Amino acid sequence: MLEIVAPIFAVILAGYLFALWRGVDKAGTRLLNEYVLYGALPALLFIAVARADPAELQQWSFMGATLAGIAVAFVLGALAARAGGTRMPNAAIPAMAASYGTTGYMGVPILITALGVGAAVPAAIATILHNVPVIMTVILINDLLARRDGAKSTGTGTGAAVAGALKATLTNPLTVAVVAGVLVSVAGVPIPRSVSLFADFLGAAAGPTALFALGLGLAQLDASALLDAKRIGRILPLIGIKVVIQPLVTFVVAIYGLGMDTSDPWFVAALIMAAQPIGAGVFVFASKYQHLEDETSVAIIASLFVALVTLPLLLALYAT
Repeated sequence: MLEIVAPIFAVILAGYLFALWRGVDKAGTRLLNEYVLYGALPALLFIAVARADPAELQQWSFMGATLAGIAVAFVLGALAARAGGTRMPNAAIPAMAASYGTTGYMGVPILITALGVGAAVPAAIATILHNVPVIMTVILINDLLARRDGAKSTGTGTGAAVAGALKATLTNPLTVAVVAGVLVSVAGVPIPRSVSLFADFLGAAAGPTALFALGLGLAQLDASALLDAKRIGRILPLIGIKVVIQPLVTFVVAIYGLGMDTSDPWFVAALIMAAQPIGAGVFVFASKYQHLEDETSVAIIASLFVALVTLPLLLALYAT
């Protein structure tokens, strides 16, 4: 477990030290985040979805338990933000933090190490389920409400605001990547080797680059500004929801609601993926929408330390 988690901390530390050495400002950090959001991450999502066998996607109990955990965590995160005085669309960022984990560059290697190479398929599908719905929801919430507010100021109708939001969402690189991947997978279109190599090469940078950017953001963090009850109160519920409540909901729905067996590798995959700490991708969106950047950085790091305790316990119980 430590040998998987240690490189994650090392990349964050590298970004932190680089920012101190080179004096990187927030504009530089945002530029790197834009690269992840519009370059590396779309490539990663496209190739993952395009390679998926449509027949392998018919694991309905696995999907139901996974999506139930995500949905409950997202809603609870939004409610926690609302209780702290944060309204939509800004509340979409803490909601994302409460439901979006490090499934790609931490969850996948953990599952394959624990269960063997056969876990690659459920791990890949879980990564898609944890990434796409949350990312799309955050984008839609921000685009829709931004368009709605714009409509109010200009006098245009709500219909125009919705149409504009849908257009913005459907033309977003992440949405385009996922839709294109689904079409390729369902149609059975062979992926040219050059396209596959390009997507693999570019997509492989998504995780490390997001972590490096997180390190840059931490170097710009005013730690003293976080030492107040209000900000700490924003962070702690999100960590608890992500690392404890989300896997608990996934467990209950999978076992008692959908009749899965605890020895089923698909159940183990759903549980371990749900228990992942807050993903560095949340910082990308916090930076994009310029909300809770500092709190998000701290929450990501803190949840990693909590997961160092909870994940080994879950693996010992269900992956042996």
